[in-house]
Amino acid sequence: MRVDLGCLPLLVFVISSISFIHVYHALSNPSAVHPQSPTPASNSIVEPSGASSLAQLQSQMYYWKLDSLSNTGLNRLPSAVGDKYVLFSTDCGGFNNIRMAFEYFVFMAWLTRRTLVLPPPQGWYLIDFGPFARMKPEADDSKVTDYSTFFDMEHLRAAVPVITAQEFVKREGKRFNMPEAILNATPLNRKEGIRQWESWVKAKDTGGTTGDQNRKLLAWSPLSHVIYYPSINSVEKQFHTSGGVPKGFGHHREIVEITSEIADSPAIVFPSCLDNDNFRYLVQVNTIAAFADEALSRSYKRMLRDHVHYPRIVFDIAARVVEFLGPFQYASLHVRRNELQYKEVFLQARETMNNVAPLLKKGERLYIASDETQDSWFDEFNNEYQVYRWKDFFTEKGGNVLSGVYIPRKLEGCIEQVICAYARIFAGTLESTFSSYIFRLRGYYHAPNTEVYFHTLAYSGVVKKDRFKTWSKKPLKGQIYKSEHPSIWEDAELPLTKW
Repeated sequence: MRVDLGCLPLLVFVISSISFIHVYHALSNPSAVHPQSPTPASNSIVEPSGASSLAQLQSQMYYWKLDSLSNTGLNRLPSAVGDKYVLFSTDCGGFNNIRMAFEYFVFMAWLTRRTLVLPPPQGWYLIDFGPFARMKPEADDSKVTDYSTFFDMEHLRAAVPVITAQEFVKREGKRFNMPEAILNATPLNRKEGIRQWESWVKAKDTGGTTGDQNRKLLAWSPLSHVIYYPSINSVEKQFHTSGGVPKGFGHHREIVEITSEIADSPAIVFPSCLDNDNFRYLVQVNTIAAFADEALSRSYKRMLRDHVHYPRIVFDIAARVVEFLGPFQYASLHVRRNELQYKEVFLQARETMNNVAPLLKKGERLYIASDETQDSWFDEFNNEYQVYRWKDFFTEKGGNVLSGVYIPRKLEGCIEQVICAYARIFAGTLESTFSSYIFRLRGYYHAPNTEVYFHTLAYSGVVKKDRFKTWSKKPLKGQIYKSEHPSIWEDAELPLTKW
């Protein structure tokens, strides 16, 4: 799915990029490509810039900005019976794949004005089971995870109505003709209940029962499908005068629309990992859909920013490290060395350091988030920079800022993402969705440098030249999902319509 521009002329690349960016930005507001500084959230306390206390810094790191609740999901709470739903199963990949797919499911619930049904708590790959290089489960861990561990449910419910699978079964089990094994499973989060739920959600055919007629499975992997909203005809008509939706946006994907059959279905279902071709909902969130009304494109990006975010404890803990290092006064790297199938990105320390040296200041503080288990790998960096890693902040070297602090094991990776996001400059690992989300967070924070760099590529320190190198390797196209396009944070700052 990767397209390598190779040695195509720079002019061709720039022209195609401009065409691609045109889809993302408000057609009626050209100046919005350079948004103003974010304004304080209406419902949170944000202290003046430059505040030195930990509490003030923590407040500044809450980047979301909630609208009046009268314009959100709280005025669409699910009725007792007869509501419409989005059902899904959790992605089979690691957490950042799960996060990407979850953003897609939330988007679909928001767009179609449905209630989102959360699956029962269950084991998540590399969170509860799998080969662990770090963050290994303790003997007394529950071995199951719920979405409320990683996402602020109060803010999510302010965007879309949300209920649990157990609530759904109690409310709608009979209408959907669910198997007795599910109806009698109390609680649903026990092993057999989870197995029965997953089997029902992923069932392609239930023998023509009423339940089957009430559900519509959508094989709409964003890697192979792009939604035109509200219809294919309306989007094509909107972009007709400008030559159509740019090819790079669609990027060989099948165009789909929400037909009346889909809209009328009581439940639309996204059975993750039923197969890898059509049921993996991994997504470059900028290219989920093309809209006839560009304001909706801005609106959903703002919705994801403000309502689908980590819980505050992640930012509160990260702030302790950021305060020690200095907000935007250090550099950061994410170096993936283990749990990633793309082994070609595993470099030796000297090669990585040579690649990013032009981006770094001599001897500066450098935070490295990594799953590398051998301390000796970092020796090259220790000789050139003031290197800090997660474990250092439980010692005198890192001021013991995390000593004695309650830190949920499962959230360590999220905390490190936020620490990396608050650096003055950041370079991630090519093909890593962990790195890609850091790029987005840096955009939300209006970091001094929001360029996308990968430590696996050799840079010069010249912004335009380095930008071309990055996007030549990771072009801004619809199927390329392990990177982030700037419009995801830039468009979120623009005026939006009510929804």
